[in-house]
Amino acid sequence: MGVTIRNRDIKLGGRIDGDPWRVPVVEVTGSAGGPTTAFVAGVFGDKPLGCLALHELGRRLASSELKGTVLLVPAANLPALAVGTRMSPDLFYLNRRFPGQPTGPLTDQIAYQITYQVLKEADAVVDLHSGTPTMGLHYTYDYGDVEFSAAFGYLPVVTGYPIEGQLSVAVTRNGGRSCLPEFGGGVNGDPTIGVEGCLNMLRYRGQLDGDLTGPRTLPLVDDIQFLAPSHSGILRSRYGSGDVGKALEPGVIGSVVNVATGATIEEFVVEDRPTLLLLARTTPVMVAPGDFAYMIGYPSGEVTVPGR
Repeated sequence: MGVTIRNRDIKLGGRIDGDPWRVPVVEVTGSAGGPTTAFVAGVFGDKPLGCLALHELGRRLASSELKGTVLLVPAANLPALAVGTRMSPDLFYLNRRFPGQPTGPLTDQIAYQITYQVLKEADAVVDLHSGTPTMGLHYTYDYGDVEFSAAFGYLPVVTGYPIEGQLSVAVTRNGGRSCLPEFGGGVNGDPTIGVEGCLNMLRYRGQLDGDLTGPRTLPLVDDIQFLAPSHSGILRSRYGSGDVGKALEPGVIGSVVNVATGATIEEFVVEDRPTLLLLARTTPVMVAPGDFAYMIGYPSGEVTVPGR
């Protein structure tokens, strides 16, 4: 029967030339009788891999037998994407400003329009994030619906870490379902996991036929730890951005080296218990106190991917 594709813009605060800023939306409509699911990417300007994944998802859906409607927001934060930074030009982090407000800082206007215009139509939102060009990530943040989060597949499910101002928090407070997958980045610039995970969500929601793909079970993580340097220097690592998702061996996983003397001034040590690498930098790289070096997770069990 095929699908209908319609492009539209969410318009907001005017630019200096008088034209409005916009948030592009692609509406893919299939046969009647299905729900509406939204996929959002590009919330942070230094995470372009998620944008590529949603563009590829749109191409896949164009030749699918879709039921219901899919809303694609592949570039939610055009001002930040234009400069390639996590922080928006108005010095706010978009994924700390939801549900936003209709006036005031541009970041707040973007948050408001995405929250309320998307939620008018969709009862489920996947906030698709990725690693950056120098940082690999591999997990899905859950927001109180582990089955929904696990349906993305492929990625360990991290529970119990909602942050005020996130899109997924705003969605769930308004009665919707949401999760935040983080995938790829660093040496892994392949959008495949992002695309396949989104297709899994649509299979789970009954909008596409077929079985979910990927592993049958996923690690369930309810204890995470960020490892950040306390000193400026060169981060050298036993594990790089291509190793995210792997189990870590106990012992030293990385160190900070004094750039002037070559001396090791700090080490990062993993305990002798099951530990997953969830975030890692491409090294060697210069770091400063507080920079991300690693995120590690301690699995408490497994969750079955629904439909697998």
